[in-house]
Amino acid sequence: MGKYAKRVRREISAASAISVIETRGHFSQYPRTAGGYFSILHPLDGDRYRLIFGRLSGDGPDREAPVTAEEVREVLHAVYGRETELGELCAASRFSDAVRQVERYREGRVFFAGDAAHIHAPIGGQGVNLGIQDAVNLGWKLAAEVRGWAPAGLLDTYHDERHPVAARVLEHTRAQAVLMNPGQDEEVAAVRTLTTELLRLPDTNRYLSGVMSGLDTQYPGVGPRMIDLELTTESGPTLASGLMHSGRGLLLSLDGRQRSVGHRSDRVEHVAAKTDEDVAGAEALLVRPDGYVAWSTTDGSPLETALTRWFG
Repeated sequence: MGKYAKRVRREISAASAISVIETRGHFSQYPRTAGGYFSILHPLDGDRYRLIFGRLSGDGPDREAPVTAEEVREVLHAVYGRETELGELCAASRFSDAVRQVERYREGRVFFAGDAAHIHAPIGGQGVNLGIQDAVNLGWKLAAEVRGWAPAGLLDTYHDERHPVAARVLEHTRAQAVLMNPGQDEEVAAVRTLTTELLRLPDTNRYLSGVMSGLDTQYPGVGPRMIDLELTTESGPTLASGLMHSGRGLLLSLDGRQRSVGHRSDRVEHVAAKTDEDVAGAEALLVRPDGYVAWSTTDGSPLETALTRWFG
């Protein structure tokens, strides 16, 4: 079933304003069906809304056809009543509910990332994060290969790390599509009600927030994403992210000790700093250019082992 996304601003009469204000509750209240369409009218800021809609049966307009104000107006009238007025069409695009992923992210000298590697319905807003993280994960590894210091197998870790992450996102978008099914299926309605209740639990909310944001992503044999610690260095206060603008790795000594990166000073920066934040007892951390912790003093393995594995 085709779906179409719009970002619109509406001028609404008193009668229709009541129905729109009523949608300012839980997101599960937003889907509606009427006049041969399904739609979701989602409040944004001020007098702007995002409207997602599609036909319940039959073929929609051609995928490449521009979305017109008249098309949006027809949907608004069919679903929300003819008293609903379209004020301004700010941006519009079409998309499908296709869910696909390539089997391999590397084919010889060709690498796949972003929409070339995986596609899914944009509901949930995970696609941009997913694609950017693909690029950040691959970018520093390609640079290492080009500059001649990449350890054996480094480029292959791109597929090993990122393919499972996208597969997980695709599974979640399939589940979202079921929950947002515009039909009146009683079984789906029961699942939607149960899911709504579960989302009110802090642990469930925290888990799904981590999944949808990508902040809970962790790769095999690699530590978690580096927390953006508040640090104090010789140069003054800074954030951990502020030390990584060079695109190199970061060896962060939190105990004031000087540690050696050997011949890798062109690819790993060593910084001594202090922090009042909880670092789970770690006295030093080695952070990859993509922001993931590759080693810490709590690992029990030598720093040199991690440096060799990731930085040659």
